[in-house]
Amino acid sequence: MTGVGALAVLLRGLPAMAGPFETADFQSLVPEDKKLSPEWGKALFERGEPTVYRGADLKYIGMPIGGITTGQLYLGGDGKLWHWDIFNQIFHTGADHYAHPVEPKSPLEQGFSLCIGSGDRAKWRALDAKGFTDVSFMGQYPIGTVEYRDADCPVEVTLEAFSPFVPLNADDSSLPLTILQFTLKNTSAHHVDAQLAGHLQNAVGLYSDADHPYVRKNEVSRGNARLLMLTCSADAPASASTQPARETIDFEDDEPDFGTMTLALLDPTDADRGIADGVVLLDGPNGTVSELKLSDSAPPASKTIGALVRKLSLDPGASHTARFVVAWCFPNQKLERVHGGVGQYYATRFKSSAAAAEYVAENFDRLTSTTRLWRDTFYDSTLPYRFLDRTHQNISILATSTAHRFANGRFYGWEGVGCCEGTCTHVWQYEQGMGRLFPELDKLLRQWADFNPKIGMKPDGMIDHRGEFHAGEAVDGQAGTILRAYRDHQMSADDAFLRENYPSIKKAMQWLIAQDGLDGVKDGILRGPQHNTLDAEWYGPVAWLSGLYLASLRAAEEMAGEAGDPEFAAHCRKIFEIGRKTFVELLFDGEYFMNIPDPKRPDAINSGSGCEIDQVMGQSWAFQVGLGRVIPEKETRAALHSIWKYNFSPDVGLYRKVNKPGRWYAMPGEAGLLMCTFPRADWNYRKASGKGPEWAAGYFDECMNGFEHEVAGHMIWEGLLLEGLAVERAIHDRYHASRRNPWNEVECGDHYARSMASYGLFIAACGFEYHGPRGHLAFSPRLTPENFKAAFTSAEGWGVFSQQSDQVTQKVQLTIKWGKLRLNTLRLTLPKALQPQKVIVALNGKPVEAQHAVADGKVTITFPGGATIARDQLLEAALS
Repeated sequence: MTGVGALAVLLRGLPAMAGPFETADFQSLVPEDKKLSPEWGKALFERGEPTVYRGADLKYIGMPIGGITTGQLYLGGDGKLWHWDIFNQIFHTGADHYAHPVEPKSPLEQGFSLCIGSGDRAKWRALDAKGFTDVSFMGQYPIGTVEYRDADCPVEVTLEAFSPFVPLNADDSSLPLTILQFTLKNTSAHHVDAQLAGHLQNAVGLYSDADHPYVRKNEVSRGNARLLMLTCSADAPASASTQPARETIDFEDDEPDFGTMTLALLDPTDADRGIADGVVLLDGPNGTVSELKLSDSAPPASKTIGALVRKLSLDPGASHTARFVVAWCFPNQKLERVHGGVGQYYATRFKSSAAAAEYVAENFDRLTSTTRLWRDTFYDSTLPYRFLDRTHQNISILATSTAHRFANGRFYGWEGVGCCEGTCTHVWQYEQGMGRLFPELDKLLRQWADFNPKIGMKPDGMIDHRGEFHAGEAVDGQAGTILRAYRDHQMSADDAFLRENYPSIKKAMQWLIAQDGLDGVKDGILRGPQHNTLDAEWYGPVAWLSGLYLASLRAAEEMAGEAGDPEFAAHCRKIFEIGRKTFVELLFDGEYFMNIPDPKRPDAINSGSGCEIDQVMGQSWAFQVGLGRVIPEKETRAALHSIWKYNFSPDVGLYRKVNKPGRWYAMPGEAGLLMCTFPRADWNYRKASGKGPEWAAGYFDECMNGFEHEVAGHMIWEGLLLEGLAVERAIHDRYHASRRNPWNEVECGDHYARSMASYGLFIAACGFEYHGPRGHLAFSPRLTPENFKAAFTSAEGWGVFSQQSDQVTQKVQLTIKWGKLRLNTLRLTLPKALQPQKVIVALNGKPVEAQHAVADGKVTITFPGGATIARDQLLEAALS
């Protein structure tokens, strides 16, 4: 690095991002010439290889490995399970975990060990970085793969760990457990006798034991024919130890950490054994596990630990797979002040952890094969591996303590883990992942919070942006909720969702329209007090807020038309047409969109003529739901170019040295897209701050992941591919395992919900549009359209889309991997020179009646009688 620290730190095995720089390059603090390394820039577009971490890079890894909305359990870089936030405790997290990443620790003892040999020659070693010299980790969410090798060990071990994950099936993706599948291979020329042991401490009552000293019980039993189970439970001290542990929970009396835990071994043999209580020696000579002491005698005084052991006999070159399950059931969740915030949804399906383990055993082949099918479908793509990693792995936020589902079925989310209550509309409106992969959960937010008159929606249509916490209106959250409702409708098989919710959608839009103008004249621009995600009221015309308003008008127009309300549809359209023109005339300065602060409120925070990160977010949202243009292309692209020019720095260090307020989400030597810079002489940070709180103005100086994801995706939609990929890669590199946990994007808390905006980049790269009730599907790939392949989800199924094209022909394939797809129209973007005269369509090799029409460089294929593509069926279209 030179002088002012002018390029992103070289990560292990990766090319430098930019430079070299001189001090003069940073005179404006954000260099106009980014000096991106040609090698680095080229790599943005290349498929690359899956990322594999080793050595010191394993330190911070914590991949969420439990079911969604069931708590938080990490798979560490060396395969150890850590964090164990499954006991219904509320752990408040904050921004400091970016600068100071959490290191692995566990409140209980648990692990797996391998024994080679038998009798006096038996040698135990832990399946972790202490037990093996060569450990590697590859995480392709939802599956983490850990490999163990050691020159002194004749057996190589591969661990696959995951909880079942099936897009569009929230129930099977919400199991309170994780599966750990170990494949052992004898790499020696000799026969090997081996044992694979898993041990688990009974941690029932882990946090409440001081007040309620439990009598803990471990029991070994066979469940169904496929299970050997160690079940951990507890009873009150007065209960005789011979009495069975309770499997039901009294929400009024029982503690949050009271329940059951299970370690299960699938498909046990007669030689396998389970020991209810024993002593596990974790630290032997030289920091290794020298032996595993297990006893059928009385448990140790301080901890109750049990184990299951699989006995193996491996000939040279032979392999064997052993499957374990770690399950939990702690039903007594309580979130104070949250309407219905009692109990765990998973406990309405499983009365104990053993019942959850039995469900997995009974459905093991289906659940595991479908989980792998989604992983393989998503990663079998022409898109770069690192791009796929970063855009998809934030879905794991749903498998952390950010996301909850109560016994009554309600979905609820913090902004981050234990951070900022209320499933905040102005944060959650950025997410694009849950709405596409688990639309059922997104619809629950409309039902339980946003449109619920007891929680979110007020009589005048205002949606309280923190629900029952009564924080009041937020205009960006209001507009975003309308847009999310349109996405929910599109991700439906029919119009039932729209019919049920249209009155609330209309009321929400009418409230927002009421904020338009000052004298009853609606011109498509918001001017009054506008609370927003930067946690303050802004006044005057604000580009990004009015842009979101324009997008919500278009969404409301579409929904009104489909709901049979042409009068309101026309009303929304009229305001939109006026607003689209006013928006440009009033706020575009020839380079980017600015705000006009209200001169009557000089005390208010406002970015003024600063270059603000979300200034054209309305257009970004419009692309996500197929609304076309809401802000003209020329001005939108100019604004995005300006955000790149003024806000993206290959090294934010000097800028943050000069502009000190705000939290650190990009450190010196790291690249990032700053929230707002002030390139005009008429405005600066001090003026923008007004008399507002310093912490709120400090947002301007930050690099916040969720905002960056949203802008990067918009850049890709608009064809600014290098810029969009560079911004996303900068985030990805900031979360490289050598620096911090790749699976924990931090904002004001861990696993911040806004970061699920990253899935929007995947949608953008595919140029994906979908409308389930209309049976409409469209693709316009932004990267390598001549040879493109990627996954997609619809209302009733998911699969893969691929196309190969040149200037003469275009061939398209749609394969459904799960569920089904009902299709009336398929729209494709054509190569510039191709004007197809003939379109031939076949389903599983049989001709399908189809018509086509070409307009504006796109072809729309219509199926007069409709087409339904079932699982494993292939739809092919040849255009020439």
